Amino acid sequence: MRPIRLGLPAATITVLMASTVILGAGAAGATGAIPINAVLRNCDFSQVQTALEVPHSNMGHGTAQITSTGSSVTAHVNLLVAGEPGHHFDVGLIQEPMPSSATCGPGAPGTTFTGVDTDASGQVDVTLQAPIRQGTTGVWIMIESGNPHNNAPAEFYTTEFLAPV
Repeated sequence: MRPIRLGLPAATITVLMASTVILGAGAAGATGAIPINAVLRNCDFSQVQTALEVPHSNMGHGTAQITSTGSSVTAHVNLLVAGEPGHHFDVGLIQEPMPSSATCGPGAPGTTFTGVDTDASGQVDVTLQAPIRQGTTGVWIMIESGNPHNNAPAEFYTTEFLAPV
């Protein structure tokens, strides 16, 4: 009878299986860093198709780290807006699915918001936590500053994709 040689592929499979066992339990519902971009979105996470202002001068960028356990979701949000120390933003965690006709501002069902001001370097660093509502499949982050002249935000940022929960 001929011996079976598994070689490197078997070792690779063993390492991958071991890392899944070791890392899998602690990483339930975790995502890597999700980019935050200057994109305005509707409450159903679709991108707003009408131009609010041309050109729009959103100069910030950042990331969100989103993790979830069985009953709650946590988002650590970091945004840098150079040249805007002391600027106020409302930072929201939005749970999906949500109908496009829904509102998703502070106080709306399925949302969690906090207000924060940028520090001297124009940086925002905030953590949001919320219970996961029944039926939620993903979450995203909305960062906006008010506009004294109309209902559209003066400055806005959102995560690039929905984080699964």
